Amino acid sequence: AVILSLLLAGAAYWSRRRGTPSPDPIAAQAAADAPPEPQAPPAPAAYPSWWREPIVKDGTYVGGTGYLWGPEDSRDLDIATAVGVGVRSGSGGGAKDVWRPPQARPPKPRGPRGIGGWVFLFALLAAGLGTGLTWETQPLGTSLQTGLACALGVFGLGIAVSAFLGRTGAGSIVLAVLTAGLLAGSTAMPDDIGTDWTRTGWRPASVAQIRPMYDLGAGEGKLDLSTVRVPAGDTVSTQVEVGLGRIHVIVPRDATVRLRVEVGLGDIQVPGDGRKDVDVAPGKYEEMTLEPPPGAGKAGTLRLDLRVGAGQAEVSRAAS
Repeated sequence: AVILSLLLAGAAYWSRRRGTPSPDPIAAQAAADAPPEPQAPPAPAAYPSWWREPIVKDGTYVGGTGYLWGPEDSRDLDIATAVGVGVRSGSGGGAKDVWRPPQARPPKPRGPRGIGGWVFLFALLAAGLGTGLTWETQPLGTSLQTGLACALGVFGLGIAVSAFLGRTGAGSIVLAVLTAGLLAGSTAMPDDIGTDWTRTGWRPASVAQIRPMYDLGAGEGKLDLSTVRVPAGDTVSTQVEVGLGRIHVIVPRDATVRLRVEVGLGDIQVPGDGRKDVDVAPGKYEEMTLEPPPGAGKAGTLRLDLRVGAGQAEVSRAAS
Protein backbone atom coordinates (compact mmCIF):
# COMPACT_ATOMS: atom_id res chain seq x y z
CA ALA A 1 0.00 0.00 0.00
CA VAL A 2 2.87 2.42 0.75
CA ILE A 3 4.57 1.72 -2.59
CA LEU A 4 1.29 2.19 -4.43
CA SER A 5 0.71 5.50 -2.63
CA LEU A 6 4.15 6.75 -3.66
CA LEU A 7 3.49 5.77 -7.28
CA LEU A 8 0.17 7.60 -7.23
CA ALA A 9 1.79 10.71 -5.76
CA GLY A 10 4.48 10.68 -8.46
CA ALA A 11 1.92 10.26 -11.22
CA ALA A 12 -0.14 13.15 -9.87
CA TYR A 13 2.90 15.43 -9.63
CA TRP A 14 3.88 14.65 -13.22
CA SER A 15 0.28 15.18 -14.33
CA ARG A 16 0.17 18.69 -12.84
CA ARG A 17 3.59 19.67 -14.16
CA ARG A 18 3.26 18.26 -17.67
CA GLY A 19 1.94 21.52 -19.18
CA THR A 20 4.78 23.70 -17.88
CA PRO A 21 7.19 24.55 -20.74
CA SER A 22 10.80 23.68 -20.08
CA PRO A 23 13.24 26.62 -20.03
CA ASP A 24 15.36 27.14 -23.15
CA PRO A 25 18.99 27.91 -22.13
CA ILE A 26 19.82 29.57 -25.49
CA ALA A 27 16.80 31.87 -25.34
CA ALA A 28 17.52 32.73 -21.71
CA GLN A 29 21.14 33.67 -22.54
CA ALA A 30 20.03 35.77 -25.52
CA ALA A 31 17.52 37.63 -23.38
CA ALA A 32 20.20 38.35 -20.78
CA ASP A 33 22.64 39.74 -23.38
CA ALA A 34 20.06 41.85 -25.25
CA PRO A 35 20.05 45.65 -24.70
CA PRO A 36 17.11 47.17 -22.86
CA GLU A 37 14.01 47.71 -24.95
CA PRO A 38 13.29 51.28 -26.11
CA GLN A 39 10.50 53.06 -24.31
CA ALA A 40 7.91 55.35 -25.80
CA PRO A 41 8.39 59.12 -25.26
CA PRO A 42 6.18 60.82 -22.70
CA ALA A 43 2.72 61.82 -23.84
CA PRO A 44 2.54 65.37 -25.31
CA ALA A 45 0.90 68.10 -23.29
CA ALA A 46 1.63 66.24 -20.08
CA TYR A 47 3.50 69.31 -18.78
CA PRO A 48 3.04 72.98 -19.79
CA SER A 49 5.57 74.53 -22.17
CA TRP A 50 5.69 77.97 -23.83
CA TRP A 51 6.32 76.71 -27.38
CA ARG A 52 3.12 74.64 -27.50
CA GLU A 53 0.86 77.58 -26.74
CA PRO A 54 0.36 80.71 -28.89
CA ILE A 55 1.82 84.03 -27.81
CA VAL A 56 -0.50 87.01 -28.10
CA LYS A 57 0.48 90.33 -29.70
CA ASP A 58 1.52 91.99 -26.46
CA GLY A 59 4.01 89.18 -25.78
CA THR A 60 2.08 87.51 -23.03
CA TYR A 61 1.86 83.73 -22.83
CA VAL A 62 -1.45 81.90 -22.73
CA GLY A 63 -0.89 78.87 -20.48
CA GLY A 64 0.23 77.76 -17.06
CA THR A 65 3.78 79.16 -17.06
CA GLY A 66 6.20 80.91 -19.37
CA TYR A 67 9.35 79.13 -18.18
CA LEU A 68 11.23 76.84 -20.52
CA TRP A 69 13.44 75.53 -17.75
CA GLY A 70 11.64 76.61 -14.61
CA PRO A 71 11.57 75.37 -11.04
CA GLU A 72 10.28 71.88 -10.16
CA ASP A 73 6.86 73.19 -9.14
CA SER A 74 6.39 74.70 -12.59
CA ARG A 75 6.54 71.22 -14.14
CA ASP A 76 3.47 69.99 -12.26
CA LEU A 77 0.75 68.61 -14.40
CA ASP A 78 -1.48 71.35 -15.74
CA ILE A 79 -4.83 69.69 -16.29
CA ALA A 80 -6.35 72.67 -18.03
CA THR A 81 -3.47 72.90 -20.52
CA ALA A 82 -3.52 69.17 -21.19
CA VAL A 83 -7.25 69.24 -21.84
CA GLY A 84 -6.95 72.26 -24.12
CA VAL A 85 -4.19 70.74 -26.19
CA GLY A 86 -6.10 67.47 -26.45
CA VAL A 87 -9.17 69.28 -27.81
CA ARG A 88 -7.18 71.31 -30.35
CA SER A 89 -5.15 68.32 -31.49
CA GLY A 90 -8.34 66.36 -32.05
CA SER A 91 -9.92 69.19 -34.04
CA GLY A 92 -6.81 69.87 -36.14
CA GLY A 93 -6.98 66.49 -37.84
CA GLY A 94 -3.19 66.20 -38.28
CA ALA A 95 -1.92 65.62 -34.74
CA LYS A 96 -1.93 62.45 -32.74
CA ASP A 97 -4.41 61.91 -29.96
CA VAL A 98 -3.12 62.72 -26.50
CA TRP A 99 -4.95 59.94 -24.66
CA ARG A 100 -5.69 56.44 -25.81
CA PRO A 101 -7.76 53.89 -23.89
CA PRO A 102 -5.78 50.91 -22.61
CA GLN A 103 -5.99 47.86 -24.79
CA ALA A 104 -7.82 44.91 -23.31
CA ARG A 105 -5.66 41.86 -22.68
CA PRO A 106 -6.63 38.75 -24.56
CA PRO A 107 -8.32 36.15 -22.33
CA LYS A 108 -6.06 33.43 -21.03
CA PRO A 109 -6.72 29.99 -22.46
CA ARG A 110 -8.55 27.70 -20.06
CA GLY A 111 -6.65 24.78 -18.66
CA PRO A 112 -7.84 21.18 -18.60
CA ARG A 113 -11.11 20.51 -16.80
CA GLY A 114 -10.96 19.10 -13.29
CA ILE A 115 -12.14 15.50 -12.92
CA GLY A 116 -11.42 15.06 -9.21
CA GLY A 117 -15.10 15.11 -8.26
CA TRP A 118 -16.00 12.40 -10.76
CA VAL A 119 -13.07 10.27 -9.62
CA PHE A 120 -14.22 10.53 -6.00
CA LEU A 121 -17.80 9.63 -6.96
CA PHE A 122 -16.73 6.57 -8.95
CA ALA A 123 -14.41 5.51 -6.10
CA LEU A 124 -17.34 5.60 -3.65
CA LEU A 125 -19.46 3.55 -6.02
CA ALA A 126 -16.66 1.01 -6.52
CA ALA A 127 -16.10 0.71 -2.75
CA GLY A 128 -19.80 0.17 -2.10
CA LEU A 129 -20.12 -2.34 -4.93
CA GLY A 130 -17.06 -4.37 -3.90
CA THR A 131 -18.08 -4.46 -0.24
CA GLY A 132 -21.73 -5.24 -0.96
CA LEU A 133 -20.99 -8.17 -3.28
CA THR A 134 -18.78 -9.89 -0.67
CA TRP A 135 -20.65 -8.91 2.50
CA GLU A 136 -22.69 -12.11 2.81
CA THR A 137 -20.05 -14.61 1.71
CA GLN A 138 -16.76 -13.32 3.14
CA PRO A 139 -15.48 -12.26 6.58
CA LEU A 140 -15.57 -8.61 7.52
CA GLY A 141 -11.87 -8.03 6.83
CA THR A 142 -12.00 -9.61 3.37
CA SER A 143 -15.14 -7.66 2.46
CA LEU A 144 -13.56 -4.35 3.51
CA GLN A 145 -10.36 -5.17 1.64
CA THR A 146 -12.33 -5.84 -1.54
CA GLY A 147 -14.19 -2.53 -1.36
CA LEU A 148 -11.11 -0.47 -0.48
CA ALA A 149 -9.05 -2.15 -3.21
CA CYS A 150 -11.72 -1.27 -5.77
CA ALA A 151 -11.77 2.35 -4.57
CA LEU A 152 -7.97 2.57 -4.67
CA GLY A 153 -7.97 1.18 -8.19
CA VAL A 154 -10.42 3.87 -9.29
CA PHE A 155 -8.23 6.58 -7.75
CA GLY A 156 -5.17 5.22 -9.56
CA LEU A 157 -7.02 4.99 -12.86
CA GLY A 158 -8.37 8.53 -12.46
CA ILE A 159 -4.92 9.96 -11.77
CA ALA A 160 -3.52 8.08 -14.77
CA VAL A 161 -6.30 9.41 -17.01
CA SER A 162 -5.70 12.95 -15.73
CA ALA A 163 -2.21 12.79 -17.20
CA PHE A 164 -3.80 13.01 -20.65
CA LEU A 165 -7.39 14.21 -20.17
CA GLY A 166 -8.41 16.66 -17.46
CA ARG A 167 -6.63 17.14 -14.18
CA THR A 168 -6.88 16.08 -10.54
CA GLY A 169 -5.98 18.15 -7.51
CA ALA A 170 -4.25 17.44 -4.23
CA GLY A 171 -7.53 16.21 -2.72
CA SER A 172 -7.50 13.12 -4.91
CA ILE A 173 -3.97 12.32 -3.79
CA VAL A 174 -4.91 12.69 -0.11
CA LEU A 175 -7.95 10.45 -0.56
CA ALA A 176 -5.85 7.85 -2.38
CA VAL A 177 -3.28 7.82 0.45
CA LEU A 178 -6.04 7.51 3.09
CA THR A 179 -7.63 4.67 1.15
CA ALA A 180 -4.29 2.89 0.94
CA GLY A 181 -3.83 3.30 4.72
CA LEU A 182 -7.29 1.89 5.42
CA LEU A 183 -6.58 -1.00 3.07
CA ALA A 184 -3.34 -1.78 4.90
CA GLY A 185 -5.16 -1.63 8.25
CA SER A 186 -7.96 -3.93 7.10
CA THR A 187 -5.45 -6.64 6.26
CA ALA A 188 -4.63 -6.93 9.97
CA MET A 189 -8.26 -7.72 10.87
CA PRO A 190 -8.72 -11.34 12.03
CA ASP A 191 -10.44 -13.69 9.61
CA ASP A 192 -12.87 -14.98 12.25
CA ILE A 193 -14.73 -11.64 12.42
CA GLY A 194 -17.93 -12.04 10.42
CA THR A 195 -20.25 -9.47 8.96
CA ASP A 196 -23.31 -10.56 11.00
CA TRP A 197 -23.80 -9.40 14.60
CA THR A 198 -25.05 -12.40 16.55
CA ARG A 199 -26.47 -12.76 20.06
CA THR A 200 -26.09 -16.31 21.29
CA GLY A 201 -25.81 -18.30 24.51
CA TRP A 202 -24.69 -21.72 25.68
CA ARG A 203 -25.92 -23.46 28.86
CA PRO A 204 -24.53 -26.98 29.30
CA ALA A 205 -26.13 -28.92 32.12
CA SER A 206 -23.31 -31.36 32.80
CA VAL A 207 -19.60 -31.89 32.24
CA ALA A 208 -20.36 -34.17 29.29
CA GLN A 209 -22.17 -31.38 27.50
CA ILE A 210 -19.27 -28.91 27.71
CA ARG A 211 -17.73 -28.52 24.28
CA PRO A 212 -13.96 -28.22 23.88
CA MET A 213 -14.40 -24.93 22.00
CA TYR A 214 -17.02 -22.24 21.51
CA ASP A 215 -16.65 -19.88 18.59
CA LEU A 216 -18.35 -16.55 17.81
CA GLY A 217 -17.42 -14.31 14.87
CA ALA A 218 -19.04 -11.00 15.78
CA GLY A 219 -21.66 -10.37 18.43
CA GLU A 220 -22.41 -11.07 22.08
CA GLY A 221 -22.14 -14.50 23.64
CA LYS A 222 -22.88 -15.93 27.08
CA LEU A 223 -21.54 -19.24 28.39
CA ASP A 224 -23.42 -20.26 31.54
CA LEU A 225 -21.67 -23.02 33.49
CA SER A 226 -23.43 -22.32 36.77
CA THR A 227 -25.30 -25.67 36.77
CA VAL A 228 -22.25 -27.78 35.97
CA ARG A 229 -20.80 -29.85 38.84
CA VAL A 230 -17.16 -30.78 38.32
CA PRO A 231 -16.30 -33.88 40.35
CA ALA A 232 -13.57 -33.46 42.93
CA GLY A 233 -10.16 -34.35 41.55
CA ASP A 234 -11.27 -33.94 37.90
CA THR A 235 -10.25 -31.21 35.47
CA VAL A 236 -12.44 -29.89 32.67
CA SER A 237 -11.11 -27.62 29.94
CA THR A 238 -12.88 -25.41 27.42
CA GLN A 239 -12.00 -22.53 25.15
CA VAL A 240 -14.02 -19.57 23.86
CA GLU A 241 -12.98 -17.42 20.87
CA VAL A 242 -14.70 -14.19 19.81
CA GLY A 243 -13.58 -12.11 16.85
CA LEU A 244 -15.43 -8.89 17.61
CA GLY A 245 -17.85 -8.32 20.48
CA ARG A 246 -18.39 -9.44 24.07
CA ILE A 247 -18.26 -12.76 25.88
CA HIS A 248 -19.60 -13.40 29.38
CA VAL A 249 -18.74 -16.65 31.17
CA ILE A 250 -20.42 -17.69 34.42
CA VAL A 251 -18.29 -20.29 36.24
CA PRO A 252 -19.56 -22.75 38.89
CA ARG A 253 -19.64 -21.50 42.45
CA ASP A 254 -17.66 -24.36 44.05
CA ALA A 255 -15.08 -25.03 41.31
CA THR A 256 -11.49 -23.84 41.17
CA VAL A 257 -11.05 -21.90 37.93
CA ARG A 258 -7.70 -21.58 36.20
CA LEU A 259 -8.31 -18.63 33.91
CA ARG A 260 -6.37 -17.29 30.97
CA VAL A 261 -7.79 -14.29 29.09
CA GLU A 262 -6.32 -12.58 26.03
CA VAL A 263 -7.91 -9.51 24.39
CA GLY A 264 -6.36 -7.88 21.34
CA LEU A 265 -8.11 -4.56 21.93
CA GLY A 266 -10.65 -4.02 24.69
CA ASP A 267 -11.30 -4.74 28.35
CA ILE A 268 -11.18 -7.67 30.80
CA GLN A 269 -13.62 -8.08 33.70
CA VAL A 270 -12.93 -10.70 36.40
CA PRO A 271 -14.50 -11.31 39.83
CA GLY A 272 -13.50 -8.51 42.16
CA ASP A 273 -13.50 -5.77 39.51
CA GLY A 274 -16.15 -3.06 39.65
CA ARG A 275 -18.73 -2.72 36.91
CA LYS A 276 -17.44 0.76 36.15
CA ASP A 277 -13.80 -0.35 36.14
CA VAL A 278 -13.46 -0.42 32.34
CA ASP A 279 -9.97 -0.02 30.91
CA VAL A 280 -9.82 -0.32 27.13
CA ALA A 281 -6.27 -0.96 25.93
CA PRO A 282 -4.48 -2.99 23.24
CA GLY A 283 -2.79 -6.32 23.95
CA LYS A 284 -4.38 -7.14 27.32
CA TYR A 285 -3.54 -10.49 28.91
CA GLU A 286 -4.35 -11.96 32.32
CA GLU A 287 -3.69 -15.38 33.82
CA MET A 288 -4.98 -16.21 37.29
CA THR A 289 -6.56 -18.82 39.52
CA LEU A 290 -9.98 -18.16 41.05
CA GLU A 291 -10.44 -20.02 44.32
CA PRO A 292 -13.95 -20.94 45.45
CA PRO A 293 -15.50 -18.73 48.14
CA PRO A 294 -15.44 -19.86 51.80
CA GLY A 295 -18.10 -22.42 52.64
CA ALA A 296 -18.28 -23.89 49.16
CA GLY A 297 -18.28 -27.63 48.67
CA LYS A 298 -15.47 -29.67 47.24
CA ALA A 299 -15.25 -29.69 43.47
CA GLY A 300 -12.78 -30.16 40.68
CA THR A 301 -10.90 -27.68 38.48
CA LEU A 302 -12.15 -25.82 35.43
CA ARG A 303 -9.61 -24.62 32.87
CA LEU A 304 -11.02 -21.70 30.93
CA ASP A 305 -9.25 -20.05 27.99
CA LEU A 306 -10.85 -16.87 26.56
CA ARG A 307 -9.63 -15.09 23.44
CA VAL A 308 -11.24 -11.92 22.08
CA GLY A 309 -9.95 -10.05 19.05
CA ALA A 310 -11.64 -6.73 19.87
CA GLY A 311 -14.22 -6.23 22.60
CA GLN A 312 -14.71 -7.35 26.18
CA ALA A 313 -14.23 -10.58 28.09
CA GLU A 314 -16.08 -10.94 31.39
CA VAL A 315 -15.93 -13.76 33.94
CA SER A 316 -18.23 -13.96 36.97
CA ARG A 317 -18.94 -16.50 39.69
CA ALA A 318 -22.36 -18.10 40.06
CA ALA A 319 -24.27 -16.90 43.10
CA SER A 320 -25.39 -20.37 44.24
